[in-house]
Amino acid sequence: MLSLPDILSRLGHEPTLIKKGGNEYWYKSPFRDEKDASFHTSYLGGKWIWKDFGDRGGTVIDFVMQLKGFSQVGDALQFLEKMYRGRPFSQPAAKSIEETRQQTDLFSFQQQGNSSPEATVLELEFIEAHEIRNPLIHSYLTKERAIPRKLADLYLKEIKYRNKKNERDYFAFGMENESGGYEIRAASDSYSFKSALIKRDITVIRGKAPEKKAVSVFEGMTDFLSLLAMMNISQLSGDAIVMHSLSSFQRTVDFIKSQDYTTINTFLDNDKSGEEHTEKFKMEFGDRVVPQNSLFAPYADINDALKANQIPSFLQR
Repeated sequence: MLSLPDILSRLGHEPTLIKKGGNEYWYKSPFRDEKDASFHTSYLGGKWIWKDFGDRGGTVIDFVMQLKGFSQVGDALQFLEKMYRGRPFSQPAAKSIEETRQQTDLFSFQQQGNSSPEATVLELEFIEAHEIRNPLIHSYLTKERAIPRKLADLYLKEIKYRNKKNERDYFAFGMENESGGYEIRAASDSYSFKSALIKRDITVIRGKAPEKKAVSVFEGMTDFLSLLAMMNISQLSGDAIVMHSLSSFQRTVDFIKSQDYTTINTFLDNDKSGEEHTEKFKMEFGDRVVPQNSLFAPYADINDALKANQIPSFLQR
């Protein structure tokens, strides 16, 4: 394993603050002169990642590329081999540069971009989707999001995709949508990267008791999974719609109108946008809308309540 604190120490940078039991180090930025530390590195999901003031951040490989101005992963690996005298990786040390490049490309967040979702969809190329195999995804969902592995495996996929701008491959977890595309997000809270592959759309998950004629509406996939985790079930009685983004409001409304739901439960966030869109649903469907956000207040969303182990007494609908 590559240790970023060790690399920084070898380069002459020492932390000004160590937090979270030695899992988070703060430094004055190695990229510029500054008085207060704005650069930090954290040990998450079995690896060291970093974040600098602004938009920069990524893996150990990304750090070396940024610091040294390298454009190729191989150059960063060669730099590390020289630093560690041919043994930069703790296991297995005999890996070739090419084998290591193939591995580290998947763990690099650099240059994923902060463009709009519409532009990002065009920049990303879907490669494949399969059951979750990467332990980093399972670790993130269970430890950082409190989502049981069995639910993640039931509803999510591991997605491999390519950024066409830099021609590099990445991984994420995601959920298939109604257009045959995938809504994806990075398995890290340090990076808010999320997008869509092939085409953006909502996801409709059918319930086990359609005769109830109820639907529950969620902003994101982890919100939906959080409700299941709180209720200790694997499937709702009624249908569920995962919007993936509030920008899918009209698409969600159009789908609901095409069905004969008598009850519309909304689990939108306890923030301004969530409250505004809850009111929009009321304007569209009147008293058929039953807002559920008070059940996880004062938390911003239902996943925050789950992580805090604040489990309300839900009534399955």
